[in-house]
Amino acid sequence: MRRPSAADTRRVITWRLPVVALALVACFAAVGYAVFPRAPSPQRGTTIRIPEGPPANDASGAAGWVWPEGLPGWKPGLTIKGYPVTGVQPVEVAAAQLAAARAGLDSENVRVLVSTRTDRKGVLAILAAPTLYQTPVTTCLAALLRGDAPVVWLCPGPHRLSHSHVLIAAAGLPWPAGGRHALAVVGVARGDVQRVELAGLDRSAPLKIYTRGETWGEFQIDEALPSTSPRLLVYGHGRLLEMVPLDLAPGQQRVLR
Repeated sequence: MRRPSAADTRRVITWRLPVVALALVACFAAVGYAVFPRAPSPQRGTTIRIPEGPPANDASGAAGWVWPEGLPGWKPGLTIKGYPVTGVQPVEVAAAQLAAARAGLDSENVRVLVSTRTDRKGVLAILAAPTLYQTPVTTCLAALLRGDAPVVWLCPGPHRLSHSHVLIAAAGLPWPAGGRHALAVVGVARGDVQRVELAGLDRSAPLKIYTRGETWGEFQIDEALPSTSPRLLVYGHGRLLEMVPLDLAPGQQRVLR
């Protein structure tokens, strides 16, 4: 039996080196893939158009809480192409539906105009529901607070909703930074309101959060605040209509109108 010569040994070593090197590269690549996250591959963007109706009639009093295309808002739990339009699950409006039924409203037709969810304690939302057994049908509104707070429905009428420029649900929230807290606000404006601004921030001018246009009149903001007292400035027809204080400590929530 012939012993391998030095030339044979060199050929074997020369042939094995690329294989070993390739195996090491493959191992390092596998480890790198596992340890370091891969950059996300480009995906085709999808534009989801959320259609909405016009704001309420440009009028004061009860007429300013009438929407020309009927009941505003979306069904709780509605999704469009997988996107949660309302941000509210149907079970979260169960108490509001019961309160609506007791108030003579159509509890099966409760709608969500706007909502915000800042933690696991529930949502803030503005709801709408039509009256039953009444002609013409009237749209009534409710501000949904977090947790198990009772829900009160308000219909346009004396000492109820007619004289209110806005309906708001607001909550004060804790904030990690010292000397600050956070504020969550959802609301809807009467038809004669042209814009709503949030004042009392660390900026030279108030922050505009609503301008009358092609929405139902809803607005929403979650904002970290300095120690000064925040407030909403409500404008209509070139003048200040109302100033709404939002001085809520962390843990406090309130319906404002």
